[in-house]
Amino acid sequence: MKTTVLFISFALLALTGSAQIDPTTPWVWMKGDHDVNSTGIYGTKGVASNSNKPGSRTSAITWRDIEGNLWLFGGMGYGNSEQGYLNDLWKFNTVSNQWTWVSGDSSIQQFSVYGTMGTPSTVNKPGGIYAGVSWTDASGNLWLYGGFGYTDSEFGFLNTLWKYTISTNQWTWVKGDKLIDKTGTYGTKGNEHNNNKPGARYGSNTWVDAAGNLWLFGGYGYNSSESGILNDLWRYNPATNKWAWINGDNAVERTGVYGTKTVTASGNKPGARYVASSWNDADGNFWLFGGYGYDAASCGNLNDIWKYNPSSNQWTWMNGNKLIDQLPVYGTRGVSAPANTPGARYVSSSWTDPNGELWLFGGYGLDSTGATGYLNDFWKFSPFTNNWTWVKGNSTIDHRGVYGVQGLPSPANLTGARQGSVTWTDNAGNLWLFGGYGYDDESDGILNDLWKISSYNVVLPLRLLAFSGTLKNNRTDLQWTTAQECGTSHFNIQRSFNGEQFITVGEVKAAGKETTTQYAYSDIQLPAGKESRVYYRLQMVDKDGKTSYSKVILFTLEQAPGLLRVYPNPAVNSITMSLGLEKAGQARVILTDMSGKAVKQFTASLTSGNSSISLDISDLSTATYLLTVYTAEGKRLQEKVIIRR
Repeated sequence: MKTTVLFISFALLALTGSAQIDPTTPWVWMKGDHDVNSTGIYGTKGVASNSNKPGSRTSAITWRDIEGNLWLFGGMGYGNSEQGYLNDLWKFNTVSNQWTWVSGDSSIQQFSVYGTMGTPSTVNKPGGIYAGVSWTDASGNLWLYGGFGYTDSEFGFLNTLWKYTISTNQWTWVKGDKLIDKTGTYGTKGNEHNNNKPGARYGSNTWVDAAGNLWLFGGYGYNSSESGILNDLWRYNPATNKWAWINGDNAVERTGVYGTKTVTASGNKPGARYVASSWNDADGNFWLFGGYGYDAASCGNLNDIWKYNPSSNQWTWMNGNKLIDQLPVYGTRGVSAPANTPGARYVSSSWTDPNGELWLFGGYGLDSTGATGYLNDFWKFSPFTNNWTWVKGNSTIDHRGVYGVQGLPSPANLTGARQGSVTWTDNAGNLWLFGGYGYDDESDGILNDLWKISSYNVVLPLRLLAFSGTLKNNRTDLQWTTAQECGTSHFNIQRSFNGEQFITVGEVKAAGKETTTQYAYSDIQLPAGKESRVYYRLQMVDKDGKTSYSKVILFTLEQAPGLLRVYPNPAVNSITMSLGLEKAGQARVILTDMSGKAVKQFTASLTSGNSSISLDISDLSTATYLLTVYTAEGKRLQEKVIIRR
C-alpha cells in the first residue's frame, strides 16, 4: 500500500507564527519591584490599577483563565504591611499590564470561612495557604487543594478542595476536612468512592487529563496513619465529586522503582517526593521532574524525569539520574544533546509551551561546581527527542538579577536566582514568571517581580493565511498562502525528523504583494523508509534580515487503520488530527460541545494510508469538546478534546 499523509489547514489564520526561544531571547521585567520583601498595594477590590501590585511571596498558587489572565493566590510573604501566610486572590491582565485585587484579605494569617460543603457563597474563602496546588478545569473554574495553612480555627497540613468561579466571584468548599493534619482514606486502588480522600499535604504536583479529571501526586503530608514524604497518585472526577487512588503507595518514604530508562513497565514508580516540577505534554502524558525525596535507595535532591500515561496507568523513567544529589551537565548553551541534564534540585518553576515542549527554571540545588544554592538556569526538554537544552541563565548558584528598564526587552536582562516562583503561559505562547525566594539585583529575600520571555524576533509585516502539504512516495508537496507581504524577502523551507533541530532544504523568493499570494515547494530529498515522523516549518525572512516562523506541521508515517489521535491535547489555538485509513474518500469531521451542538464541521477528501488534518480552534472557549470523524469506510472515530486558554 502506498503511504500518503495529507495535512490540510482549513482556517485562515491572521498569524505570523512564533519564533523559537533561543539564547538571545531576552527576559523582560514587566511589573513589580527590583527590591526584596516589598509590601503589596491593593487598591480597591475589583478595580484594576497601574499602581496595584501583590506583595512579595513564595510558593503561591496560580492559574490561567480562559482569557489568558494570570490568577494568583496566597503563599508566604507580605500583605499590606507584614510578613506571613496570605489568602489574597489577584488577577493580572497581560494586555493592560495591570493587577486587580479580586478576593480575600490584604492582611496576613487569615482563617478560612467554609460555609456549607458544595454551596458557593461570596462570604466563603480559603485561609492563608502556603504550597498548595491548583488546577483549571475545562469550564474555566479554578481549583485549589491542600497546602500548609489555616482552617477556620487551626494551622497545619490541609486536605481541603476548593473551587473558585470567576463569573460569580465565589468560593465553594467542595471536598475534604475543616481540620488540620487529617489522614487519607485510600479505598481500593482504581475505584472511586465517596469516602476516599488524600491525606493532608503540601508541595504536591497536579495535572488535568483530556477528560477533565484532576490528578494529584505525592507531596509531604499524611497517608492513612502517619506523616512523611508521599508518592501516591490520585484522580479526582469533578462530575462525580469522588477521589480514586490510582497508583503509587499508601505508605510514606517509599523508594523508586526505575526499571530501564525509556522502557515502560507496570512495576515502575517514582520514589516519594515533594516540591517537584510537573507538566502535561501534547499527547496527554504527565511529566515529573526532580524535587526532594527518594531515589531507589536514599533521600536527597533529585533530577530524574518521569512520564506517566494515564491511559495505561504506567510510569516510565525517561531521563536524568536514579541517584540523589547529581551535578548538572550543561553542554553548550542553545544546543540539545543526550548527555545534557539539569542538576538535582527542588522548588523549580515549569511551563508547557504551545508546541508541547517543557521548560524548567531555577530552584534550589546543585550547580556545575557542586555547590548548592539558588539557581537561575533556564532549560527546555523535548518529549519528542527526550533531550534537554540549556537555553539561558548561569551554570553557577546565587546570581543577582539584571532588571533593565521595566517593559523593555534587552539581551542584558537576567532573572535573579530563586526558588518557589509561580508560572503560566499566556495565549500568545509567552512564558511568565512571578516572585519566589531569591535574589533581586542586590540581595536575597522574598520577591514580587514579574517577568516575561517571548520571541526576540520582530513580528514581520506578513499574514500567513494557510500552510498545508501532502506526503506521498517520499516526496512532500507544501503549499502556503500569504497576504500583505510588506518588506518580505524570501521563505526558507525547513525540515526536521525530531521536531527540534531544523535544517533549511529550500528557498522560495517572496512576491512582495499586498494581495493574496500562493506558493508551493516540493521536497524530493526525503530519505526513504528511515523515519516515522517528519516536521516542516517556514522561516519567513524580512528584507532587513529579521525572521519569524510558521507553525510546525507534522506527518506521521506509522499509524494503524481506524485509530484517531489528537495533539496537542489539551490545546490552545489549533489541533492536529492524525488517523489511519484503509479506503480513500470523503471524511466528515464534526467538533461538538458536550451538549451535542456542532461548533465546527467540514468535509475533507482523504487518501488511503495515514492522514493528518489541522483545525484552528482559536475562536473557541475553554471547555471539553467531542471530535468525531466519519470515514469513507463507514467508521466513526471519536476523541475528547480539551481547549484551554
